Amino acid sequence: MRTHRFATVAVAGTLALSPLALTACGDDTAGPEEGVSVGDIQEEDEADAGADTGADVTDVPPAFGYTGTYDDGFGADPNQYVGQTVTVSATVNELIGPNAFTIAGTANTSVPALLVIGEDSASGLESGQVVQVSGTVEDPFNEATAEGDLGIELTDDAFLDFQGDVYLVADSVDTSVPIEDE
Repeated sequence: MRTHRFATVAVAGTLALSPLALTACGDDTAGPEEGVSVGDIQEEDEADAGADTGADVTDVPPAFGYTGTYDDGFGADPNQYVGQTVTVSATVNELIGPNAFTIAGTANTSVPALLVIGEDSASGLESGQVVQVSGTVEDPFNEATAEGDLGIELTDDAFLDFQGDVYLVADSVDTSVPIEDE
């Protein structure tokens, strides 16, 4: 009889505490199931993030990088794209070796040459050729670090002018892009 009484007390205690356990799960992040899009939820999350930190959501850099011509739109502040994947179209400015080259801005821009590095990224390229490069923007350039990270050998002393600058680690270099209008 003693065991039966203990079981009854245990069941009664569990039932008494179950509403408290259910309310602890009340911080549901799933959101409403109908009439809400992924964009709505993302907007709420961005607004919440801005509210929590006091930051203005418009000050956040684009999440998906940049796609377009290498011109003032990108070159005015390339630091905002550090760590992001970008795709830029430009003219090959200078070949530095089989793993590196620079691209130049269009004729009507004042952007400086941008260093592009990657395994065999410059193979088969010619100065003046139009290319479309996709890759990750990195900063700051350090020859030894880049060689170690990418497992490539860069030409010694050819990169002194780029030390500390923003650069692009190429995932792909497409030479089948149309010629730029200048």
